[in-house]
Amino acid sequence: MKSMELQETIENLKAGDRLALSKFLTNVETNDNPVELVLKLYNTVEPTTPIIGVTGLPGAGKSSLINSFIKILRMKEKKIGVIAVDPISLISGGSILGDRTRMEQHSSDDKVFIRSLSSDGELGGLSRKSFLLSLVMATFDFDFIFVETVGTGQSESDITKLADFSILTLAPGLGDSIQAMKGGILEIVDLILVNKSDKPESSQTFNQIKSALDTAQSLDSKSIQIMTTNEKDHIQNSKIINYVENFLEKRGQIFQKKETSVWFVRQILYEKINERLSNEKIVGKLNERGFGEKDISDLVNRIIVDLKK
Repeated sequence: MKSMELQETIENLKAGDRLALSKFLTNVETNDNPVELVLKLYNTVEPTTPIIGVTGLPGAGKSSLINSFIKILRMKEKKIGVIAVDPISLISGGSILGDRTRMEQHSSDDKVFIRSLSSDGELGGLSRKSFLLSLVMATFDFDFIFVETVGTGQSESDITKLADFSILTLAPGLGDSIQAMKGGILEIVDLILVNKSDKPESSQTFNQIKSALDTAQSLDSKSIQIMTTNEKDHIQNSKIINYVENFLEKRGQIFQKKETSVWFVRQILYEKINERLSNEKIVGKLNERGFGEKDISDLVNRIIVDLKK
């Protein structure tokens, strides 16, 4: 995207033009240097929209719950953005993109914007580009942005580097509670939802998590709320939305996460290091016999010196 075209797109984006938002997001997805493109946007637009991260294992009902939350917030005349990060098919290598299908009923609503993309196979729940797209959407005039991460069961901690509020969704009878406690997820979420409360196992899951929370929170000052719900429980889901809104209002500053700034720095460093590596003839020796630890250390030190120039 040329400089003048970029500036025009940014100005239209600031004015609330959905086509400009779509165009900018597409450029981020296809650009060779998307980090610097987003930084140019951030030089002119301040991100003010709170990001709500929704994570959990497959089958926990994340998409259905977000769909329910959208309905409630639209009744309040709120404008909603959604980034739905889908897993990559192990067979085709393509994104499954099932989340957009579940939220299709909102496609004709010009106050709801849904973007689906793949996780690029990354285990942290968020690909590099989905992280950047979420940052771009935070500069648009939405009232809330939901970011649903791929539930790999491996590591969902990436969402906490991005979100102003993080929700862990669990389904009864799937062993989620044990997985959550093993993964240390209790340390990084703000709200735990035991979904599918109409199932008989939901009470047992709720009690397991509550017991774990009571133990953890006696040692830590962080307070984590736990609630039960299901996609059709309008009253309970309205209470959940009210809880999130009150939490964000009390927190005050939105989108001032240190982790996001650190993430930007790391991405720029990765790009510069990769650029140096592509120009280093010595890298070609990595596959040669006899290329030892000293050679690797020399290469690393040389790149560090170059980065200081």
